[in-house]
Amino acid sequence: MLDMSKTAGVGDNLRQLRTAKGLTLDRLAGMSELTRGYISLVERGLKAPSIAALMRMAAALDVNVATFFDPKAAAGPRYTIHRHEDQGAAPAANGSFDLFALAAARPHKSMEPFLLRPPFKTSPPSVRTRETIQRSFHSGEEMLFVVSGRVAIELDGEEFKLERGDCLYFSGETPHQVNSLGRQKAEVLIVIATGKSEKR
Repeated sequence: MLDMSKTAGVGDNLRQLRTAKGLTLDRLAGMSELTRGYISLVERGLKAPSIAALMRMAAALDVNVATFFDPKAAAGPRYTIHRHEDQGAAPAANGSFDLFALAAARPHKSMEPFLLRPPFKTSPPSVRTRETIQRSFHSGEEMLFVVSGRVAIELDGEEFKLERGDCLYFSGETPHQVNSLGRQKAEVLIVIATGKSEKR
């Protein structure tokens, strides 16, 4: 999920994109395979969307994920530098994901890079909600590199434990869930290849 301090801005941008395309909440929910209530919470800044949810809504709206972070991304430069201080506020203390888009100003990307601080696992898979299961997959290929700490990732029901320097590459369509292990949240570099061609 996003850094909660930026959730409202993402929600506003999502609502503007949806209404500009003449889509109702129900229509976008059907196109993205998310629930109407989930999208409504995101638009109102009450829910921080996961990477998978962002990818699926972006595909449904035919926009780049960066547009949710910066509506002017389409008019941005052909390169972008993301400074460490651009990450914004400190991680949320509610156990949620902290997600930072590393190239929000870069238009028409064929890859989506993120810095992720996964939450700690708080419940076994058997009691996870249907919503969590729904948004744990997306189109494209995904690479996950552990920058610091340790993580557990479930891929289609099988769990793998990764440490600093470990890298995992997999199909984003495989149901997956990432959680931090240990006392501090891990930091993970995630790059998602959408397969879309670069627009010149």
